[in-house]
Amino acid sequence: MADRQALSVLGDRIVNGTGEPVLLRGVGLGGWMTMENFITGYPGTESQQRRALSRVLGADASDAFFERFLTDFFAEADADYLASLGINCLRVPFSYHHFEDDAAPFTLKEQGFRRLDRVIDLCASRGIYTILDLHAAPGYQNQNWHSDNPSHWAHFWIHPHFQDRVVHLWEALADRYRDNPWVAGYNPLNEPADPSGEVIGPFYARLERAIRAVDARHILFLDGNRYSTDFSMFTEPFEQTVYTAHDYALPGIANPSRYPGEVRGTYFDRDIVERTFLQRTEFMRRTGTPIWIGEFGPIYTGDPERDADCYRLLRDQLEIYRDHGTS
Repeated sequence: MADRQALSVLGDRIVNGTGEPVLLRGVGLGGWMTMENFITGYPGTESQQRRALSRVLGADASDAFFERFLTDFFAEADADYLASLGINCLRVPFSYHHFEDDAAPFTLKEQGFRRLDRVIDLCASRGIYTILDLHAAPGYQNQNWHSDNPSHWAHFWIHPHFQDRVVHLWEALADRYRDNPWVAGYNPLNEPADPSGEVIGPFYARLERAIRAVDARHILFLDGNRYSTDFSMFTEPFEQTVYTAHDYALPGIANPSRYPGEVRGTYFDRDIVERTFLQRTEFMRRTGTPIWIGEFGPIYTGDPERDADCYRLLRDQLEIYRDHGTS
């Protein structure tokens, strides 16, 4: 392993193999190995979109379409562009469907790993780290469409079968990438939402033990409960772990909205946005662990007045993160 590139946690910082702090700045590869409707424009989950195309095009043409889509979505030119922007990190969301069929649980498909390999290698050759993000888990880890959930019920938290499959998949992923220094780490569940708040803590402890039995080195990037805004299930931090808040501000995702201004009966300005950020990152600051914002930012609509407010919100958030030493 190239020790200089390998990342680890040292106090409240992420550092490379020589102990130099590394500030991970990048984007998420949304819409690729998990398709989200606000990216694709299709009003439904990925599975619904795939079924619709198969019904219209036929199975063979639909398979050919998705094969081309998954190959062309991210190519060398895209990696070159990210590098030209000075980005050093790409979060790679993926669905379990690429690795396992529901009709054949625990039987993993090599093709899913090969797709990840290609993007990891394209990024590594340009000095860009990747963070592997299980965005859609079997049984749905949250109630919303971005976990490919058409039911609004997170079955993952009440059926151990689904939890067993996620542990099994992460054991395989950790085994495959444990010696790859350009994989910054593993983001085992995107935006979990355990309604009881009682299952997520023990599950994370189990998952941490399982991954560490295979790979003791790579950083774990753990999302909090309630869509990565609540970290109350944690007491003492795990070793080599970063706790990853998602910091969407309501003026950036509600429509209509104003910023600064009132949105759904609540006034928002920079002070309110900063207060919310500090609430969401209290666990990290109290335990002296790194703060990494896995997702944030407004949604742009093309309306000049609203988008101007969105840019103002984005500027305020970036300034807040810099003020608080956020990775």
